[in-house]
Amino acid sequence: MSTAATAVDFDIAIVGGGIVGLAFARLLAAGLEQVGNPCRIALLEVQPPETVAQDADIDLRVSAIAPASRAILQNMGVWDQLPVARVSPYERMCVWQAEGTAGGAKSISFDAAEFGEAWLGHIVENRAMRLAAWKKVEGATSVKVISGLKPVSLSEATDHCCITLEDSSSLHARLVVGADSSRSWVREQLGVSFREHLYEQSAIVAHIASERPHAATAWQRFLPGGPVALLPLADGRSSLVWSCPDTQAKELLEMDGTDFNVELAAALDHVLGSLECTTQRVSFPLGSGHAARYTGRRFALIGDAAHRVHPLAGQGVNLGLLDAAVLAEELVAHFALPAADPGDPLVLRRYERARKGDTMLTLGAMDAINHLFAGPCGGIGGLGLGVVDKLPLVKARFAAYAMGRGRSLPAAARLIDP
Repeated sequence: MSTAATAVDFDIAIVGGGIVGLAFARLLAAGLEQVGNPCRIALLEVQPPETVAQDADIDLRVSAIAPASRAILQNMGVWDQLPVARVSPYERMCVWQAEGTAGGAKSISFDAAEFGEAWLGHIVENRAMRLAAWKKVEGATSVKVISGLKPVSLSEATDHCCITLEDSSSLHARLVVGADSSRSWVREQLGVSFREHLYEQSAIVAHIASERPHAATAWQRFLPGGPVALLPLADGRSSLVWSCPDTQAKELLEMDGTDFNVELAAALDHVLGSLECTTQRVSFPLGSGHAARYTGRRFALIGDAAHRVHPLAGQGVNLGLLDAAVLAEELVAHFALPAADPGDPLVLRRYERARKGDTMLTLGAMDAINHLFAGPCGGIGGLGLGVVDKLPLVKARFAAYAMGRGRSLPAAARLIDP
């Protein structure tokens, strides 16, 4: 279903078919069908996902999926479609300071059993999530998928927006939802400012084999230049995310394999013994950002189009999925009313109020943690880790928030099987 028609009217047009855009499309379509009021939804995506061979290696792009996000994926009908080999539950997390040791005075550990949970979360391959979500959206009768065509202009009218595609076809929608990455075309077309903070850091990612098993544990050590983390994968390896200054990242990328393995093992204080990089090493620049507003006249922004966060707590996809679930929930409730208009500013403001404060809190916390532990005051941060580890109530609050439990959740994020 990849052709575009001319002069087509939709209730809602979603620009961006990544995980978050697909989640919104699926939750919205399913919710409206349940209440017997399907609307006309268009999803625009230039590059649809490709089918992955069963024996293909795990892609470098993975996400730490919190229990609340797992619930959303379950409600989308996606979770059970994910290949087992591309999903790895983790039960524990250990975080420590450069001057300390894992499990020592300047460390903190979280165990799912402490909080009555089976897992703290799951490390999931992004492309597996996207492909499963894409199939669900393609199968929705109320969603028209328009792929392979780039949008070139977006204009606003009183009762709709008009999107023109590169083949000169166009579509009208009463609401446009931008789910098109931190470089959002929708946001740019609508003139919404985006305050961005670049850290002058890069994240090196790769897959790592270790001498000792990862023990279903996420390991993270704060170094003066930034955190280095190993996230457990289903095949026994770990996904590396090493945040460091750009100059150091360049040096690490240029090292030969043996030297890099030695450097990495030392950076992690040999917590898993000797290490071996089994894939290419790639890097991407780090930063955070926040749109001045999430909504406006007949538009809404979700996911990275609205906010960009530091990867140290793996909150990017989790925040985006909550955006999708909240906006879908608001619109489903609104469509129960007669003559409902999805571009109603009151509905859009409710979504923005529900999500903006939570996201700003997360952005601020990630920035503060990054500076506290990686900056000149790193020793103070390490001391704080040890203190928090000995305060069960405070520690439980930290864990609940990271798992998506310590916040007001939409219905789609609350229903979860053990």
